[in-house]
This record gives sequence, C-alpha cells and structure tokens, in this order.
Amino acid sequence: MIRKPAVAGSFYESRPGKLRTEVTGYIKPAVLPSGRLAGFLSPHAGYAYSGPAAGVAFAPLKDLSFDTLVIMATGHTMPLAKGALLAEGSFETPLGRVEIDSAFCAELLKDKKLFENLPAAHETEHAVEVQVPFLQALKGDTVKIVPLLFNTTDVSLLEQAGRAIGRAMKGKRALFCVSSDLSHYPPGKIAEMSDRSVLLALKQAMRNSSPGYFDMANELLLSKASEYLDTTACGQAVMTAGAAAALELGCNDFELALYTHSGKVSGDDSAVVGYGAGYFTQVSPKPAGALELTPAMKTELLALARSSISSGLKTGKAPEQPLNSCPEFNQPAAIFVTLTLGGELRGCIGSLEPRKTLAEMAASYAVAAAFEDPRFERVTEGELKKIKIEISVLSPLQRVKDSGGIKQDFHGVYIKSGRRSGTYLPQVWEHFDKKEDFLSSLCGEKAGIPADAWKDKATELYIYTVSPFTEK
Repeated sequence: MIRKPAVAGSFYESRPGKLRTEVTGYIKPAVLPSGRLAGFLSPHAGYAYSGPAAGVAFAPLKDLSFDTLVIMATGHTMPLAKGALLAEGSFETPLGRVEIDSAFCAELLKDKKLFENLPAAHETEHAVEVQVPFLQALKGDTVKIVPLLFNTTDVSLLEQAGRAIGRAMKGKRALFCVSSDLSHYPPGKIAEMSDRSVLLALKQAMRNSSPGYFDMANELLLSKASEYLDTTACGQAVMTAGAAAALELGCNDFELALYTHSGKVSGDDSAVVGYGAGYFTQVSPKPAGALELTPAMKTELLALARSSISSGLKTGKAPEQPLNSCPEFNQPAAIFVTLTLGGELRGCIGSLEPRKTLAEMAASYAVAAAFEDPRFERVTEGELKKIKIEISVLSPLQRVKDSGGIKQDFHGVYIKSGRRSGTYLPQVWEHFDKKEDFLSSLCGEKAGIPADAWKDKATELYIYTVSPFTEK
C-alpha cells in the first residue's frame, strides 16, 4: 500500500525542488538537547506557520544515526478508541517514499487492547504526513516510519500504549516524534499564557514520572480559559502517550527548544494557534520534581495568600484565580499554608496531592488555614496584621519500604494504616531529636494509630520534600 500525500499543495509545497529548499531552510538548531535524546515534539500545521518550529525540532536528527522514527500524531478525522496504525506499505510525499516499519507495527499490534491497524484513519490525516518531508530532507529513504494516531481521552490507555511503544523501541535504533500543536484560536496573549503553561506541565510530568500530571494540568487550564480557546493542546492525547514512552526509555526531562504561535507570522493576534518544539531527554543528574520558583514568584505567592485572607474576612471565601501570566502559577500543585502568631502556630491547612493550580491552592488554603483549621478560632482582622505566612510547596509522594528510607531533618512523612493517616512536614523535625520519636508522634498524635505502627510492614510510609518560604 502506498499512502499518497493528502495535503501537499495546501499544508506544504507540492513541487519537489521548492519543497526541499523550503524544508532545508527551516532545519536550523535553536537550543540543542543537553541529554540523551529519545524523542521530540514537533507541530503539524501548515509550514508557513509552524515550519520554523518543526525545523528546530528535527535539527538534532541530522547528526544522529537511527533506523526507525515512530511518529505519534493527533488524529483529526475520526474518533479513535486506541492507537491507530498504518501497519504496512509506504508514505509518499513530493520528495519520494518512506517505507513503513511493518515489523515494528506487527509487534505493537500483538496488544489488541492498545493498538489496531486502521488505514482509514490515515487516509486524509495530515499530522503524520507533514513530518515526513523533514525526515526525508535529513535522511532520504534510509529511515522507516511507524505512523500512529491517538485522540482518546482514556489516560490509562494512553499511558499503557506509550509504555508499550517505549518497550518496543528498546534494543532498536529508533526515535519517536510527537506531532501536536498547542492552543487553538485564543487571542495571542491568552495563547502565550496557556501554551507556556502546557509546555511547563510536560516538563513537570517528565520530572515527576507522571503522564497523568500533564493531563490534569490541561484540564485545569481549560477550565480557566475555555471561553477563549477550543483546546489547550490538540495533541493532548499523543503528548501524554509520548511522555509515557519517554519514561519507559529512561528519560527524565522535557527540554523546550522553541515556542511560537501563528500570530507571530501573520501579524494577526486575534485568534492564533500555538506551536512548540522540544526534546524528551535523559539528563544527569536527575532533575528535581518540585516546581522551580524564583524569589520574586515566592514573594508574589505570599502576597496572594495574605490578600486572599483579607478578602476572606469580608466575603467568607477565597477569591477566584484567573489564568496567570506566570506558567508556574498555572501548574497543579500540592502545598501547605502555615500561619504563625508570635512564633506560635495559628493555623495550617494543605494537601499532599495536587488538586488545583498553584495560585488557586495558595489562595484557598490560606483562607482555610485562617478560618477553617478546627484547632483554632477564626483569624480576626487585628490578628492578620501580626500573623506571619509560610507556604510549603511539596514534591510528589514517594513510598518507602521502611523507616530506613526516611532522612531525618529532610523528609516530610505521610503515614497510612487502614482508614487512618497523618503527615508531618519536614519543619516538624525541629521538635524531635530522634527519628523514632518523630515517627511515634506522627502515628500516635497525628494519625491516631498505635505509636509503634510505623514499624508494622502493613503500614504505608511515604516521603516528600518541601520548598518552604516565609514572609519577612
């Protein structure tokens, strides 16, 4: 089967000579990957708009030797319950034909719950096709492709499929391409806020080994910006699967090389489409999973917490937080907000799991710490002037086998036994000289379980770190 070009002459130049010149002109490195490259993100719009970003994405491939490129792309033409392959034959563009790696496809198709051979999904689909001329310009017909489409919202299936792709790539000279655009049709200013937040979420998903984090980030962003845009990422599904594949291949980071949007080309910012280029890499040492916040960001979050308590005194609730121009503030986050008065605890509320964006969590948990901590009376207006606010941003929970995995004076600890649980932040270590006393207090005084329950193999122990910052 020869899959004929469907969008030559519309998405890209149909004349071979001009197409080669155009594509070659786009292939220019911006920021090269700092770690081992396993895959990359490339946009899939018309070359006039997304060509420069796609060229940046493909540029590192020039000096790499590989046999197969798995092109995981967004399916636009029909709903797909699982990964849709075109399992044999070749793809044709004005630059010639590229063979499909039928053996690789056959390996994926062994798992019928995750993949199917569905040529109809590829007939008029552009998302794989527009990547092929870039590959041909660099490697001619020496590299085979695996054309694969996703658009399901089943995150579990996407993670499993991505992991399966990663396993199939092991031991082979293969790379993968995630073919996806970002936001669709918001004003340029909104696109910048949403798209940069999506790309940061992809980085955080890789650093936290959690494709589900990326999905949650998109849901939160869409809930804030749905009146402005159709989607935060038209390839949310394929980006999730790509993150899972990268994790299976040992990657621990996503490195952004270029961000742009169509308005920067057309000059019309009224309704744009966002494009990103970047690399799924394995870097050493492994990056930290916690959000990286600058001193200015920390100061702004503390001010937000204080103003939210002030607002809560009048309205009884935390103020709504719109999409923020700071991408870090739009990320899912787990935090605790602690209030002290004269050096004594005056309220502390938080969550060990990300539930809302960082800005929302800072606002809502500051209000909760002031008015909803059952251990204390509600904070008064007079007290607010004297109260000091501390925010602790948490890393993801990590389960440990026993207390030996807990580092004294460093880790926060969450303990769970049956339906009872409790946690101590790392700041609580200052009240204990021994790890045994810390854990016994956590069990008996906080979780309401026997003081020595931490020694029981049936008790679940989790650790985390925090980045605490306090008002001066």
